Amino acid sequence: METQVEMPQREDRVRKLRTEVRIAPHMCIERAFYLTESYKETEGEPAVMRRAKALANILRKMSIRIEDGDLLVGAATSKRVAGPMLPEVQWQWYREELDTLSTRQYERFQPLTEDEKHRARQIFEYWQGKSIYDKWMAVVPQDHQKLNFRTWTSGGASPHVGIHLAHCCPGYEEVLNKGFGGIKKRVQAKLAGLDPTDPDDFNTAHFYEAVNITLDALVAYAGRYAELARQTAAVEADPQRKAELETMAVNCRRVSDQSPSTFWEALQAVWFAYLALMLEGWGPGIAFGRMDQYLYPFYERDLEEGRITREEALELVALFYVKLNELVMPFRNGTQDGSGQIPLSVVTIGGIDRNGNNAVNDLSYLFLEAEQRVQLQEDLAVRIHVNEPDSFVVKACETAKLVRGKIKFVSDETIVQQLMKDSKPLNDSREYGIAGCFIRTIPGRSFDPGADFLNLPFMLELALNNGVSRMEGDQIGPRTGDPTTFETFNDLWVAYSKQVEALVRNAVIQLNPLRQLFAESAPTPFQSALFPSCIEKGVDITAGGTNPYSTMGFWVCGIPNVGDSLAVIKRLVFDEKKVSMARLCEALDRDFEGEEELLHLIKQVPKYGNDDDYPDMMVNKALLHLDEVVSKYTVWGGSRLTVAAGAIVSNIPFGKAVGALPDGRRAGMPLSEGGISPYQGRNMSGSTSTMRSVAKLDLARASGGAVLNMRFNPDGLKDESKMKRFAQMLKTFCATGGDLIQFNIVSSQTLRDAQAHPEEYRDLLVRVATYSAYFVDVPLEMQNDIIARTEFEEL
Repeated sequence: METQVEMPQREDRVRKLRTEVRIAPHMCIERAFYLTESYKETEGEPAVMRRAKALANILRKMSIRIEDGDLLVGAATSKRVAGPMLPEVQWQWYREELDTLSTRQYERFQPLTEDEKHRARQIFEYWQGKSIYDKWMAVVPQDHQKLNFRTWTSGGASPHVGIHLAHCCPGYEEVLNKGFGGIKKRVQAKLAGLDPTDPDDFNTAHFYEAVNITLDALVAYAGRYAELARQTAAVEADPQRKAELETMAVNCRRVSDQSPSTFWEALQAVWFAYLALMLEGWGPGIAFGRMDQYLYPFYERDLEEGRITREEALELVALFYVKLNELVMPFRNGTQDGSGQIPLSVVTIGGIDRNGNNAVNDLSYLFLEAEQRVQLQEDLAVRIHVNEPDSFVVKACETAKLVRGKIKFVSDETIVQQLMKDSKPLNDSREYGIAGCFIRTIPGRSFDPGADFLNLPFMLELALNNGVSRMEGDQIGPRTGDPTTFETFNDLWVAYSKQVEALVRNAVIQLNPLRQLFAESAPTPFQSALFPSCIEKGVDITAGGTNPYSTMGFWVCGIPNVGDSLAVIKRLVFDEKKVSMARLCEALDRDFEGEEELLHLIKQVPKYGNDDDYPDMMVNKALLHLDEVVSKYTVWGGSRLTVAAGAIVSNIPFGKAVGALPDGRRAGMPLSEGGISPYQGRNMSGSTSTMRSVAKLDLARASGGAVLNMRFNPDGLKDESKMKRFAQMLKTFCATGGDLIQFNIVSSQTLRDAQAHPEEYRDLLVRVATYSAYFVDVPLEMQNDIIARTEFEEL
C-alpha cells in the first residue's frame, strides 16, 4: 500500500466498519428496476442476449458509493446491507409481503417507502406469467406440488424458493491471470472462428456476443468506481485517506481491463467479479474457492518488494470479510427461517495442491487471523489432510473456538475420492473448494448446484403402512404390501426400496423442467466467462457448458433415523422376535401412547453414533442403497445426480410430516439434523465414538457431501494440551473416512440463558446447519434443536 497506518488504527477501522454492517437488512428494488427496464426493451431477442443486456443496464446505471474507511469498493445494492428483488425467478412473494417485510416474525427487513412499494408493484406487473416460477408451476404435475414439505422440498435453488441456481465456484484465476480484457480477447477469437451460415454457429454467436456485453459492462462498472474514487480523493482533506482513495482509483482503473499486479488490486478484481456474478444470478453459494492459493503469488511478491506489510494484507482480508456481510439473501417468510439471510459465499483455505503436496502457506494463517478480527457471518471452510502442519490445524481450531464453532472442516482424503467417483480427474479433484453449505466443486471446472431435499424416513413410514401417510392418511407411495405379512427382514427391505425408488423418480420428474427453465430463461453469460470450458464450447454453464463435470446432489434428510429404525426392526421383530410387526405398527399408529415397555425395548437396541457396528452398518446400508438409486439418473443438461447427506434445516419441517418411527422418535418431532449426524442426544458414548461411527460409513459414495455436527462445552477445550488433542482428533477423523465436520463450541447453559435473555446475546453466532446464524434470531424450534444435540464435556 502507498500509505502507512498503525496497527491500532487498522483494528479500529475494521471494528468501525464491522459495527456499521451489523444492522437490520434492507430490501433493494434497484436491480429489479434496471433488469425490468432492459427486459422491456429487448422483447423478442434471444434469452442469453436479454440476460447480458440486463446485467449491463444494471452495472451502468445502479448507484455507486464509497463508504468512509473502505479500501475495497463495489456494492451490489443501493443500500448498505441489503438484498435485491429477483422478479425474474419469482415475483409473487415480494408482492404478498411488501407491507409485512418489516414485521414478519423472523428475518425482517427494514420498511420500504411507499414510493418503493409503488415502483415494485409496477415491476411485478411486467413479470406476471413470465417468471421462471410461473413457467415451472405450469409444467410440474400437481401431484408433485402437493407433496412439498412432505416427501420433498425445494433445495439448493428452485423457482419455489425464488433464487437462481448459483452454488458454484467460478475460476477467479481467469480474472487474475488474464484480466477481464484478456478473457474478452479469447471470446473474440472464438467468435471470429464461427461460420454464420452454420445454424449451430449462428446460435453460438449469440452466446459469445452476450459474454462480451457482460465483460464490457463490468469494465465500465469498474471505471465508474475509479472515477468516483478519484473525485472523492480530490476533495479529501485528510492526507492519509486521500492517499488511500488515490490508490483505490488506480486499482479500479487497472483491474477494469488488465490483470492485477498487486495483492490489493487482485482482491479488488475478485470482488468486482463476485458482485457481477451475484447481480447476474443472485443465489446462495457463489463461492470464492481457494483464496489462499490464487492470491498467494501477489501477496508473496508484494511482501518481497516492500509494497505491503503483513498487517496491511490482514486488514484488506478483514475488510473483504466485512464487505461480504453487506449482501443479503432474500427469502419469503417461513421458507428459510433461521438461515441468517447470508449468501454462503465460502472461502476455502488449506489442503493439498494438485500434486498432492501440502498447500498451507502464510496467507492460509492470515485468513484465519482476519476471521478472528471480524467474527460476522462470512463463511470459511478449512481443508484438512493427514500431512497438514499441526500448527495450522491448531490455529484453525483456536479460531473455531473463538467464534463458537462456525468454521467448516472438510477432509481432503474423502472429498477427493468423492469427486473421482463422479469422473473428475485426480489432479483437478485435489483443487476442490466448498460452495454454499457443503457442495464440493472444482473451481472454474465443474458446476454442481444442489437439487431438492428428500425425506428418507417418510419412505420407511410408507413401507410400514402400505404407502399411506400416518399423519394425513392419504396414499402417497406405491402399495408395497401389508407389513404385518412380512416374514423376513428382506421383505421389509424390498418394500422400503420400492418407496425410495418411487420418491427419487418423482423428484427427478420435477427437476428436469427446473434445469431446463433456468437454461432457457436465465442463462448466465458472465458466470460462464469464468469457466474456460464454457468459452471453449460456446455453451452457457446452465445448459451444460462444464459437462462432463456437472452434477446435482439430492440433499437427503434422516438417514440416521432410517438406520436406527431398521436396526430396531431387524433385532426386535425378526431376529429376537420380542415384538410382532403388528404390535409395532399399532404402536406407531398410536405414537407409542401406552407403549412404555416397547419404548424400553427400543431404547436397549444400540443406536448409530456410539461406534457400534450393528446400527452403523444399517445407516450405511440405507446410504449405499440411496446412492444406487440416485446414480441411475441424469437430469436435463447432462448433470449426474448424486447423494448429499445434508439436511440443512429440513429436519424440522420434514419431521412434522412423519409419524412415529421404530427408533422411538415421536410423531411430528424433528428428524436427525446435519445430514449424517446421530439423532439428537443418542450419541452418548463420547466424541471419538461419534466420529468413528461416521467415519466407518462409505462416505465416498455420498459424493454430494455428508455433514456431521457436534457440540462441545468450551471448558473442554480451555487449555493448550486439550486444543492440540482436539486438532489431532479432527485430523484423525478426516484421515479415516470422515467428510465435513463442524462444531458448536457453546454450552447448553449459555444457549438457555440466551433464550431467556436475548438482549444480552445479540452477537452469539451458532452453527444452525452448514451455515451460521445469530442464535437469538432463529426460531425457537431451531434453538431447541441445537440445544438437543449432545454436549460433549471432554474429548
